[in-house]
Amino acid sequence: MEIIIFDLVGKMAHFRKYYTNSSSLTYYFPPRTTIIGLIAGIIGYKRDTYYKDFSFEKAKVAISIKSKFKKIIETLNYIWAEKPTELNLSKKQHTQIPLEILVSLNLNDSIRYRIYFYHTDEKIFKDVIDRIISNKIIYPPYLGISEFIAKIDFVDIVKPQIEKSKKVIFNSVINLDYLKKGKLIHKDGSIYIKERMPFDFNEERNLKEAPKDFIVDIKNGTIEVELEEELEYFSIDYKLGRENILFM
Repeated sequence: MEIIIFDLVGKMAHFRKYYTNSSSLTYYFPPRTTIIGLIAGIIGYKRDTYYKDFSFEKAKVAISIKSKFKKIIETLNYIWAEKPTELNLSKKQHTQIPLEILVSLNLNDSIRYRIYFYHTDEKIFKDVIDRIISNKIIYPPYLGISEFIAKIDFVDIVKPQIEKSKKVIFNSVINLDYLKKGKLIHKDGSIYIKERMPFDFNEERNLKEAPKDFIVDIKNGTIEVELEEELEYFSIDYKLGRENILFM
């Protein structure tokens, strides 16, 4: 088994929380559904055509945060239209919508997420690898909304080692399902954020199951857990160091 590691990089991001209404709030990191949509677009899948080929059973994704950022609120001026014919500004009405945006703490820097990806289908997986390494991407990536164009930086291809332990320091975001019989180890300066996110779609773009909770430390970037039972996870040793990850 091999996984490809690449970075998703951009100046701004907005990953809309599914339960927000008039104010568009953002997650701190993209949901699994967003990541697989981006990867499917890399190899040319059109919108809503990839759910079967990139189901949770076939496509495995982990993500870690590799930069420090903050949230800001900007107000956007949208057209007020109740039907398509009003998009020509015939009513000349507008509405102001608050939009929450992720930006780097230092505005000269970029937001950087590290993606770890594996696919059971060798042909699909090879296509993803070839296009990322050669930078021949079909649909351009973006960080949540099309205005926030991103770039992809290839990092490495590695063979992870399967490990088991009761106490682990993870570099990736953690699905809280893994912590039902355990606890987080608090470190100085830790800021734990819990996000409830959609997880997997069926071919009709309906959720296969209820949204899941994920946790991340946006301050330190790593999460230390202590469990009652041994947990199986992946340890990777690559050119940027050694990391422990869990697929979302």
